[in-house]
Amino acid sequence: MAQSRTLLLPCAGRSSRYPGVRPKWMLTLPDGTLALHRAAQSAPTDSYNRIVVGIRADHEAQFGCRSLLQRVFHADMDIVVIDHDTQGPADTVAHMIRGANVDGAIAIKDADSFFDPTPLPEDSFASVSDVRSTPEMANIGGKSFAVTDENGLIVEMVEKSLASNFVCVGLYGFSDAAQFLRQFEATVAQSRGEIFVSHVMNRAIAGGMPVRAHNVQGLIDVGTLEDWRRYVRTRGTIIADLDGVVCKNHSRYFPPYWDDQDEPIESNVAALRDWQARGAQLVFVTARPEMYREKTEKLLASLGLEAHALIMGCRHGRRLLINDHASSNPYPSAVGISVERNAPSLAEYLKDWR
Repeated sequence: MAQSRTLLLPCAGRSSRYPGVRPKWMLTLPDGTLALHRAAQSAPTDSYNRIVVGIRADHEAQFGCRSLLQRVFHADMDIVVIDHDTQGPADTVAHMIRGANVDGAIAIKDADSFFDPTPLPEDSFASVSDVRSTPEMANIGGKSFAVTDENGLIVEMVEKSLASNFVCVGLYGFSDAAQFLRQFEATVAQSRGEIFVSHVMNRAIAGGMPVRAHNVQGLIDVGTLEDWRRYVRTRGTIIADLDGVVCKNHSRYFPPYWDDQDEPIESNVAALRDWQARGAQLVFVTARPEMYREKTEKLLASLGLEAHALIMGCRHGRRLLINDHASSNPYPSAVGISVERNAPSLAEYLKDWR
């Protein structure tokens, strides 16, 4: 049974760090999931019983956000449309609480981070990740950090300074929405700049509210457009020939034959496994006819290569890859690599693809 908590998804920013593309929460991940949906999945579905999304009026007019959100979530939700620039994410959240008459416990999830869902504390919390376990995180100096005590409680949240090993990952919980509003209003009274949720939570901590550090794993941070593109690049599709690339070249008419035992090119196989572990999708093509499918599938499985598709009977000749490009999938969106037959050099060619 879902906990009595409202999940707030603030999406009313200008996306200034994503110039030239749709608002970041509307971008599509390599697996086809909407970014906002993936962000929401970082909170276990049984940890809340209501969803409220805050969107900009101009985005609604341009993109039809209401219809989009209903298609994505397939559930009842409340949408708060904000017709002006807010003073930051915390201000957006305050508008959402008031506009949707939210009461009780709340969880607030940013749209530009994803991680593995784990049970949420019942009281106030901030989700954190150890930066030592997220080596690919960029722009660390622009994050907020949590300083914790021996009991796992946060004693201070520090903006844009590496004050601890625990970076805040964009999921915050308040035991009461009214409490958030009180702390927000006090923060506004003493601030003229952009107000983040961490600012509000830090004030609450200073006022004596206990806030638990909620540790998460598998953090993916896409706070900037370059972060997003790096994430997408490593999770693209690799289309690889079989004979001469994955294993030593075999053929129909000359030894070694397709019927013979395959000889893997170990360094090339290792390179493909490495990219597979990073999230890349593998598609294999081969001139081998359909009668060799079972043999080839067993080969790939024995090498630890998960084939999204295995296309048999391809023509023996040049292969041309065609793909579209756009601001969200920038040029070049298709890359061709020609490796010398049986050469163990695939990793060297792939290293610049990141």
